[in-house]
Amino acid sequence: MKLKTLSDIKDPSRPYVIMMHGYGADAQDLFSLADAIPTKKVFNYIFPEAPISIPLGPHWTGRAWWNIDMNRLQNPSADHDISTEIPAELPKARKLVQDMIHDLKVPTEQIILGGFSQGGMCAVDQMIMSGHNYKGLILLSSALINKAEYKAVLPGLKTKTPYFISHGQQDQVLKVKFSDQLHSMLSQNGHPAERYLFQGGHEIPMAILEKLGAFLDRIDGDSAILRT
Repeated sequence: MKLKTLSDIKDPSRPYVIMMHGYGADAQDLFSLADAIPTKKVFNYIFPEAPISIPLGPHWTGRAWWNIDMNRLQNPSADHDISTEIPAELPKARKLVQDMIHDLKVPTEQIILGGFSQGGMCAVDQMIMSGHNYKGLILLSSALINKAEYKAVLPGLKTKTPYFISHGQQDQVLKVKFSDQLHSMLSQNGHPAERYLFQGGHEIPMAILEKLGAFLDRIDGDSAILRT
């Protein structure tokens, strides 16, 4: 099985940004980011589509990288810690993304991995568990999962990957505390961060896209500075 992808390839010699969508969306959901992220430099964009079809309503389906109990996640009275969770479908999602990247035949040092929500979790998983070096990481309204395994692997990574992380302070889908956990784990292991909290929910405001564009321009030209 291969992942379906949408792409916007402007110059194959330039860096690639792989952006993975969130739970219940599809590859089309983030496709407009190829034009919406303001950069001075040229980037190529790839938008993979998750392998699992999930029902969202009558005659309406979405895609997911793994199944989620959304009622439990959004229960305001619950005080669970999703950082300890290891989704059963995570290894399959990891393999599919890794195969897609291999099929691109692009050096991973030329690739920035990223995603929104569940897609950001996929990006983190790929960066940590693949054994490859990536140019950067983009984490939009995401969270930490699989903490024990990641904490065991992270100290052994030779490359410290710069990452961009943003989260809405009123997010009721993935609370900001989940982003705090992810940021702490990466930063404590020496990965340089640009972090932005904003007044809003589970979304990507234009102000965040502007900051993301500046981040992409910087890691393209000044990655040596960000990686110190």
